[in-house]
Amino acid sequence: MDFISLNKKDAPKDSIRERLLLAINDYKITLDTISKVTRINIDWLSDYINRKKEKHDLSIQELGYLWEISVFLSEGMKIVSEDERIKGVIDILVQLFGLGYETISLYSGLEEQDIENFMKNTDSIDYEKKYKLAIATMMLHYLFKNSNNSIQANN
Repeated sequence: MDFISLNKKDAPKDSIRERLLLAINDYKITLDTISKVTRINIDWLSDYINRKKEKHDLSIQELGYLWEISVFLSEGMKIVSEDERIKGVIDILVQLFGLGYETISLYSGLEEQDIENFMKNTDSIDYEKKYKLAIATMMLHYLFKNSNNSIQANN
């Protein structure tokens, strides 16, 4: 699929569209993927990218989510370090899902002190421990997030 260039001078600036185009062109994210993640119709997304639709056609919730995903897919991966992303996931597991560092340590095969140290200073544990921590926390987050979405959908 061919999309309009980011450098179209006569069109008003639309940072969401520009970020989506960056994700599509530079990172090879497809409209199909964006549609699946945002649950926004792929035909609408295609028209939006090609300046046939505008962002004001979306609900506030859809617009907010499209903004969030566009920022993350175009810039977020470069802006936030891998260690900070894992710290963010741990914060979500603790604050949103009520897990303790002890539980996270048991699932990751690390000592609770390792988790505490990592949260204070990401350089305090070696790469093998970071890897174990990342794998465990990402899987827990994936499981809990999917479970949480199922619960919300049933209510």
